[in-house]
Amino acid sequence: MLSKKYLAGRKSAKILSIGSGTGDFDLTLMRMLLGKIPTLSYIALDPNEIHNKMFFKNYKESGLNLSSFQIIARPFSEDLLGGGFDLIHLTHCLYYIPDRKMAISKAYDLLNPGGILLIFHQTPLGINEIQRLYLKKVKGDDKELFSSYDIQLIMKELGLRSNFNILISDIDVTDCIAGTDTGWRLLNFFLESNLEGLDQTQYNEIIRTLKEICWCQDGRYFLFHPSGIFWIRKPL
Repeated sequence: MLSKKYLAGRKSAKILSIGSGTGDFDLTLMRMLLGKIPTLSYIALDPNEIHNKMFFKNYKESGLNLSSFQIIARPFSEDLLGGGFDLIHLTHCLYYIPDRKMAISKAYDLLNPGGILLIFHQTPLGINEIQRLYLKKVKGDDKELFSSYDIQLIMKELGLRSNFNILISDIDVTDCIAGTDTGWRLLNFFLESNLEGLDQTQYNEIIRTLKEICWCQDGRYFLFHPSGIFWIRKPL
């Protein structure tokens, strides 16, 4: 994904993580980049204070040594940062940004010439299938309904050329089917809602739909949930 040609010979890089959450992906990325680039400046952007504390704690315990590391507890906006980044990634966060077109356009503008923009996002398959059918019904709105297909349309509107790949993955949703506490929390996550008090008939309908789109092996249910990866490089 991050080609050796792009990384070769670099002594330093400035990274921006938009929607960093608890930092699981960021820590993996840091380890990978530190093996190739000795001096890394890293800014993480996320409005969730609890997630930020977890990320900072995990970073401290990781033993990683960046030249600078900062977490900013704010959502991404047009006027927040000055730019000059060599790599920016938006990892499963565009659902929560009201103006997705602005976010992609601004992130691209913040790149240095030759810089890379990575976007990780769900495809129309998997969780998105459940959301299309039930998100508005259970939550009252479907603002978070957004897939890689919508990102492709935005790319065309902005005139940005991107490489697109799919990461094949499945989610074990057996607990959802069985109705356990873990399954209930997972279903809440799928539908971006607190489903406590949900009508039993509607709940049964959601579970029935989930079973229909899953594949089953040895009594366990798996939801096919591939992720889309957009890779955009800014011309030199």
